[in-house]
Amino acid sequence: MRLRSIFAIFMLSLSLLGAAVQEPAQGELQYRAVIRFRDAKEPVTTRFTLIPTPIAQTKNKVKKPRMGGWRLEAVQHKDDPFAQAAVLARVERLMYFSGPAPGLVQKPIYIRYDEKRCQVWQVNIPSGLQAYAYLVQVAPDLLALAYFSGSFNSGDLASVEIQLEHFRIHPGAAPAEEGTLLLSTLQRLAKAPAASIDDTGQLTEKIE
Repeated sequence: MRLRSIFAIFMLSLSLLGAAVQEPAQGELQYRAVIRFRDAKEPVTTRFTLIPTPIAQTKNKVKKPRMGGWRLEAVQHKDDPFAQAAVLARVERLMYFSGPAPGLVQKPIYIRYDEKRCQVWQVNIPSGLQAYAYLVQVAPDLLALAYFSGSFNSGDLASVEIQLEHFRIHPGAAPAEEGTLLLSTLQRLAKAPAASIDDTGQLTEKIE
Protein backbone atom coordinates (compact mmCIF):
# COMPACT_ATOMS: atom_id res chain seq x y z
CA MET A 1 0.00 0.00 0.00
CA ARG A 2 2.79 2.36 0.89
CA LEU A 3 4.58 1.53 -2.37
CA ARG A 4 1.46 2.41 -4.36
CA SER A 5 1.20 5.76 -2.54
CA ILE A 6 4.83 6.58 -3.33
CA PHE A 7 4.25 5.68 -6.98
CA ALA A 8 1.18 7.95 -7.17
CA ILE A 9 3.14 10.86 -5.69
CA PHE A 10 5.96 10.23 -8.16
CA MET A 11 3.59 10.30 -11.15
CA LEU A 12 1.92 13.47 -9.89
CA SER A 13 5.32 15.14 -9.57
CA LEU A 14 6.17 14.22 -13.15
CA SER A 15 2.91 15.64 -14.47
CA LEU A 16 3.39 18.90 -12.58
CA LEU A 17 6.94 19.18 -13.88
CA GLY A 18 5.75 18.64 -17.42
CA ALA A 19 3.10 21.32 -17.02
CA ALA A 20 5.68 23.71 -15.67
CA VAL A 21 8.10 23.35 -18.57
CA GLN A 22 5.53 23.05 -21.35
CA GLU A 23 5.39 26.15 -23.48
CA PRO A 24 1.90 27.74 -23.55
CA ALA A 25 0.28 27.41 -26.97
CA GLN A 26 0.07 30.81 -28.66
CA GLY A 27 -1.09 29.52 -32.04
CA GLU A 28 0.71 29.23 -35.36
CA LEU A 29 0.92 30.78 -38.83
CA GLN A 30 1.53 28.56 -41.85
CA TYR A 31 3.44 29.97 -44.81
CA ARG A 32 4.44 28.95 -48.32
CA ALA A 33 7.65 30.37 -49.79
CA VAL A 34 9.11 30.27 -53.30
CA ILE A 35 12.81 31.10 -53.31
CA ARG A 36 15.09 31.48 -56.33
CA PHE A 37 18.82 31.31 -55.73
CA ARG A 38 20.98 33.36 -58.07
CA ASP A 39 22.81 30.44 -59.68
CA ALA A 40 19.92 27.94 -59.58
CA LYS A 41 17.91 26.93 -62.64
CA GLU A 42 14.70 26.21 -60.72
CA PRO A 43 13.14 27.93 -57.70
CA VAL A 44 12.79 26.18 -54.36
CA THR A 45 9.28 25.84 -52.92
CA THR A 46 8.89 25.17 -49.22
CA ARG A 47 6.41 25.52 -46.38
CA PHE A 48 7.12 26.57 -42.81
CA THR A 49 5.35 27.59 -39.62
CA LEU A 50 5.82 30.72 -37.55
CA ILE A 51 5.12 29.88 -33.91
CA PRO A 52 4.64 32.79 -31.46
CA THR A 53 6.36 32.24 -28.13
CA PRO A 54 5.11 33.54 -24.75
CA ILE A 55 6.09 36.77 -23.05
CA ALA A 56 9.35 36.26 -21.19
CA GLN A 57 8.97 36.39 -17.41
CA THR A 58 11.35 38.68 -15.52
CA LYS A 59 11.93 39.66 -11.89
CA ASN A 60 11.34 43.33 -12.66
CA LYS A 61 8.27 44.25 -10.58
CA VAL A 62 8.22 47.87 -11.78
CA LYS A 63 8.06 47.29 -15.54
CA LYS A 64 6.10 44.25 -16.66
CA PRO A 65 7.28 42.46 -19.82
CA ARG A 66 5.00 43.03 -22.79
CA MET A 67 6.81 41.43 -25.72
CA GLY A 68 6.89 37.81 -26.77
CA GLY A 69 8.94 36.16 -29.48
CA TRP A 70 8.73 33.75 -32.37
CA ARG A 71 10.41 30.77 -33.88
CA LEU A 72 10.25 29.30 -37.38
CA GLU A 73 9.79 25.58 -37.77
CA ALA A 74 10.89 24.01 -41.04
CA VAL A 75 9.65 20.61 -42.19
CA GLN A 76 12.50 18.74 -43.84
CA HIS A 77 11.42 15.90 -46.12
CA LYS A 78 13.91 13.07 -46.65
CA ASP A 79 13.95 13.49 -50.43
CA ASP A 80 14.42 17.27 -50.40
CA PRO A 81 17.62 18.23 -52.28
CA PHE A 82 18.22 21.21 -49.98
CA ALA A 83 18.45 22.02 -46.27
CA GLN A 84 15.25 23.82 -45.30
CA ALA A 85 16.69 25.34 -42.14
CA ALA A 86 19.43 27.07 -44.16
CA VAL A 87 16.86 28.35 -46.67
CA LEU A 88 14.45 29.68 -44.05
CA ALA A 89 17.21 31.40 -42.08
CA ARG A 90 17.18 33.98 -44.88
CA VAL A 91 13.39 34.16 -44.98
CA GLU A 92 13.19 35.02 -41.28
CA ARG A 93 14.63 38.47 -42.03
CA LEU A 94 11.46 39.21 -44.03
CA MET A 95 8.87 38.25 -41.40
CA TYR A 96 6.56 40.51 -39.39
CA PHE A 97 4.65 39.74 -36.19
CA SER A 98 3.98 42.87 -34.18
CA GLY A 99 1.61 45.77 -33.72
CA PRO A 100 1.15 48.71 -36.12
CA ALA A 101 4.36 50.64 -36.77
CA PRO A 102 5.53 53.68 -38.75
CA GLY A 103 5.74 52.84 -42.44
CA LEU A 104 2.48 50.86 -42.48
CA VAL A 105 -0.74 52.05 -44.09
CA GLN A 106 -4.14 50.68 -43.05
CA LYS A 107 -6.26 49.82 -46.10
CA PRO A 108 -10.05 49.46 -46.46
CA ILE A 109 -9.45 45.95 -47.77
CA TYR A 110 -10.13 42.63 -46.06
CA ILE A 111 -8.90 39.09 -46.74
CA ARG A 112 -10.63 36.01 -45.41
CA TYR A 113 -8.61 33.18 -43.87
CA ASP A 114 -10.95 30.29 -43.19
CA GLU A 115 -13.70 31.94 -41.10
CA LYS A 116 -11.71 35.02 -40.08
CA ARG A 117 -11.97 38.36 -41.93
CA CYS A 118 -8.66 40.24 -41.66
CA GLN A 119 -7.93 43.86 -42.51
CA VAL A 120 -4.97 44.60 -44.79
CA TRP A 121 -2.07 46.90 -43.94
CA GLN A 122 0.32 47.84 -46.74
CA VAL A 123 4.06 48.18 -46.17
CA ASN A 124 5.68 51.31 -47.59
CA ILE A 125 8.70 50.02 -49.52
CA PRO A 126 11.78 52.29 -49.45
CA SER A 127 12.74 53.85 -52.76
CA GLY A 128 15.07 51.77 -54.92
CA LEU A 129 13.88 48.36 -53.74
CA GLN A 130 12.03 45.95 -56.01
CA ALA A 131 9.59 44.60 -53.44
CA TYR A 132 5.93 44.55 -52.44
CA ALA A 133 4.50 43.52 -49.06
CA TYR A 134 1.31 43.65 -47.07
CA LEU A 135 0.23 42.50 -43.62
CA VAL A 136 -3.08 41.37 -42.14
CA GLN A 137 -4.51 41.91 -38.68
CA VAL A 138 -4.63 38.48 -37.04
CA ALA A 139 -5.70 39.70 -33.57
CA PRO A 140 -6.42 43.06 -31.89
CA ASP A 141 -3.30 45.26 -32.30
CA LEU A 142 -1.38 42.35 -33.82
CA LEU A 143 -0.29 42.23 -37.48
CA ALA A 144 1.44 39.44 -39.38
CA LEU A 145 3.03 39.17 -42.79
CA ALA A 146 0.46 38.07 -45.37
CA TYR A 147 2.43 38.47 -48.60
CA PHE A 148 5.93 39.48 -49.68
CA SER A 149 7.51 39.51 -53.12
CA GLY A 150 10.95 40.91 -53.82
CA SER A 151 14.01 40.71 -56.06
CA PHE A 152 17.56 41.36 -54.86
CA ASN A 153 20.65 42.58 -56.69
CA SER A 154 23.24 40.90 -54.48
CA GLY A 155 23.69 37.88 -52.25
CA ASP A 156 22.61 34.27 -52.74
CA LEU A 157 18.94 35.10 -53.17
CA ALA A 158 17.68 36.41 -56.51
CA SER A 159 14.01 36.58 -55.47
CA VAL A 160 11.66 35.56 -52.67
CA GLU A 161 7.89 35.18 -52.51
CA ILE A 162 6.17 34.45 -49.17
CA GLN A 163 2.44 33.89 -48.68
CA LEU A 164 0.39 33.26 -45.54
CA GLU A 165 -1.90 30.25 -46.10
CA HIS A 166 -3.55 29.57 -42.73
CA PHE A 167 -3.27 30.76 -39.14
CA ARG A 168 -4.75 30.37 -35.69
CA ILE A 169 -3.91 32.81 -32.92
CA HIS A 170 -4.89 32.08 -29.33
CA PRO A 171 -5.78 34.71 -26.72
CA GLY A 172 -2.68 35.95 -24.97
CA ALA A 173 -0.42 35.96 -28.03
CA ALA A 174 1.84 39.00 -27.85
CA PRO A 175 3.86 40.95 -30.43
CA ALA A 176 7.37 39.58 -30.89
CA GLU A 177 10.29 41.59 -29.57
CA GLU A 178 11.86 41.51 -33.05
CA GLY A 179 8.50 41.37 -34.78
CA THR A 180 9.23 44.31 -37.11
CA LEU A 181 12.26 42.60 -38.62
CA LEU A 182 10.84 43.04 -42.12
CA LEU A 183 10.88 46.83 -41.80
CA SER A 184 14.44 47.01 -40.49
CA THR A 185 15.64 44.64 -43.24
CA LEU A 186 14.05 46.79 -45.95
CA GLN A 187 15.59 49.94 -44.48
CA ARG A 188 19.02 48.31 -44.33
CA LEU A 189 18.79 47.11 -47.94
CA ALA A 190 17.71 50.57 -49.11
CA LYS A 191 20.62 52.30 -47.36
CA ALA A 192 23.23 49.81 -48.66
CA PRO A 193 22.30 48.61 -52.18
CA ALA A 194 25.15 46.08 -52.12
CA ALA A 195 23.86 44.49 -48.91
CA SER A 196 22.09 41.13 -48.88
CA ILE A 197 19.69 39.37 -46.53
CA ASP A 198 21.51 37.95 -43.50
CA ASP A 199 21.48 34.16 -43.32
CA THR A 200 20.92 34.14 -39.58
CA GLY A 201 17.86 32.89 -37.79
CA GLN A 202 16.47 30.66 -35.10
CA LEU A 203 15.08 27.51 -36.67
CA THR A 204 14.20 23.95 -35.84
CA GLU A 205 13.72 21.03 -38.21
CA LYS A 206 11.33 18.12 -38.33
CA ILE A 207 12.19 15.08 -40.44
CA GLU A 208 9.30 13.54 -42.35
